[in-house]
Amino acid sequence: MYLNFFNVRKAALSLIFFWIFLSSNAQTTAIDSLTAALQKATDDESILSIKVQLAWEYYDVENQKSLKYSEEAYGLAIALGDTAKMVRSGRLMGQLLRKAERMDEALKILTKLSPIAKRNGLKDDYKKILNAIANAYALKADYDKALDYNFQSLIVREADGDKAEISVTLNNIGFVYFKLRNYELAAEYYKRSLSLKRESNDTYDLDRLLINLGLCYNQMKGDESKFLRAQDHINEALRVCGDKCSDYIRIEANFGLGTSFFGQKKWKESDKHFQESLSIARKLKDNRWQAENLVYIGKIYTELEDFDRAKSSLFEALGFAKGSGYNQLLMDIYKQSSKLFNQLEDFENAAHYQQQYIQLKDSLISEELVKNIARIQTNFEERENIATIAANQKVIKQQRDLSILSAVVAILAGLLILVLQRSNRTIKRVNAQLSEAKEVIQEQNQLLENKNKYLDKEVETKTEDLERANQSLKQVNDELDNFIYKTSHDIRGPLASLKGMCNVALMDVNDPTALDYLKKLDSTAERLNTILTRLLIINQINNSKLSVSKIDFTSIVHDVMLLEKKKGLPQKLSFKKNIDEFASIQSDKELVRIVLENLIDNAIKFYNDSERVDSFVEVAVQSCEGNQVKVRVIDNGIGISESNPGKLFRMFFRASERSETGGIGLYIVKTATAKLGGKVGLLTTPEGFTEFYVVFPQVPPSPDDGHEKPSIY
Repeated sequence: MYLNFFNVRKAALSLIFFWIFLSSNAQTTAIDSLTAALQKATDDESILSIKVQLAWEYYDVENQKSLKYSEEAYGLAIALGDTAKMVRSGRLMGQLLRKAERMDEALKILTKLSPIAKRNGLKDDYKKILNAIANAYALKADYDKALDYNFQSLIVREADGDKAEISVTLNNIGFVYFKLRNYELAAEYYKRSLSLKRESNDTYDLDRLLINLGLCYNQMKGDESKFLRAQDHINEALRVCGDKCSDYIRIEANFGLGTSFFGQKKWKESDKHFQESLSIARKLKDNRWQAENLVYIGKIYTELEDFDRAKSSLFEALGFAKGSGYNQLLMDIYKQSSKLFNQLEDFENAAHYQQQYIQLKDSLISEELVKNIARIQTNFEERENIATIAANQKVIKQQRDLSILSAVVAILAGLLILVLQRSNRTIKRVNAQLSEAKEVIQEQNQLLENKNKYLDKEVETKTEDLERANQSLKQVNDELDNFIYKTSHDIRGPLASLKGMCNVALMDVNDPTALDYLKKLDSTAERLNTILTRLLIINQINNSKLSVSKIDFTSIVHDVMLLEKKKGLPQKLSFKKNIDEFASIQSDKELVRIVLENLIDNAIKFYNDSERVDSFVEVAVQSCEGNQVKVRVIDNGIGISESNPGKLFRMFFRASERSETGGIGLYIVKTATAKLGGKVGLLTTPEGFTEFYVVFPQVPPSPDDGHEKPSIY
């Protein structure tokens, strides 16, 4: 069972955000930028702001560093008297201390911050602090305090009317009742939470809520159908997150399925799911979930009479639970250990664990706890009853006001009749005046009609002028295409002669200086030849007619890589392919090949030549929405800025000195993609790699579609 922790949304970097380029021109992370800024900061306010941001950046990445920065920021905020940053950094400290299973320290700082946040109007922080306190108390098995803080949170959130936030708190209340073994009431709160999520189309933590409801059905009374309902909810949760399920969701889902199969006495299936959940919990070093799974594994081995493995599992679970303050878990471990030793007829140990269980249960589920929970429930229900009475009184007052209003309306109606009789005479006089005004309006309408006719003629004239201008522009474009085509062909002949003479001269000349000049001249001629070839490709793209057929991306990528290998690949550069065999479109094969060839060639050309980097180029082809296909070319090369990606796709724009074709390659990609009706763009992956992507439509547009140029992101 997992508690629905409050949603932490990392704040955007608002103070400092800049890039530092290393010798390899690789982009640094936000953490590097903030660390560099911290070293340069001199005033306490800047240092405080940067440390708060660093604490949030490290959160769930390196929690020890996050805790260090949050503690430093908290102390500095107190010294400066900055209440908002004190609450924000302190709230993060509380969360991290709870994650580190230092519950008492977490509660100490969170309960201190709660009234401060409320008093200073920091409403969002106040709500999250209430949830955090409630969650910590629930994990400590202080259920009356957990319920009290959850109800306080619910009152605040209901006043705001945010269904998504109300849903979170209802789920947390359900968790408390689950731990109190009031499964019917827990299920009621879970269902209310689920209903609100579906009303507001809120998917945040929907998977976890469905798992919680499944765990609840596992424990409720009834026939075996309850276990099937539990499995349905848990499997629905896994469908909700799909291949993006977090490790904790996988822990909880496998735990829930294991519990369900355990209830059906299907020991093999149950053990399989508990072992999977335990494996992930071990990887995350999560003490609570390791203990939860080990308790059930101990139960399974007890049922199978494999007592050595049962003892081993329970003793390991005891070690995790004792050091973490999870009292409810300790109770379960003591109870199961007593049962195990009874079966082994080791009555001394059985009595010892039974006594431990009774003592802990008496301290947790005491008469005072029951009274406190009853009082908290009563107070909350009274608040709801008072609200209902107030609403009814409001309705009664509205009805009384409506009766008075009806009487007033009747009086006014009588007065209105008198007024209408008197005004009738006035209306007749007004009608006469209106008749005169109507004649004037008709005259004005005639003048307006004449003016409109004149304007229509003007519009018609301007339209003809525009059509002539468009025709002239088309003629100029055709002449330009023809000029590029003829010029490219005319230049290539002399250029070929020049390269031939260079090659002959390179064989005959022995002077080193002359040889160097001739090599540079030959290289320049080769680059010019490449540029002319690409200009001809652009002309070909603009004037070609699409030949539509089924596209085999695997074959095209294979052919492009053969071509690149002939041209010569850099050393230590690896090539990866990830092509979805079901990704299929109908398009022009040659244009698709041109797009892929230029993107792959571009990625190889700008590879990272540092010896410390294992350079790679990855081509991924996958289906996406609307039967489209998305092609991604990813590399860890020298990198490129996303500040104005549109420039990259302009003709002759060069992003690096390595560009040998004058910046035409990406322009060809954009032109070919536009011809096919697709989209092309650039982004940086979370790992800091460069990614160019192209989205191809299922079928390219016909020439009459008038499709727009591709979007550049």
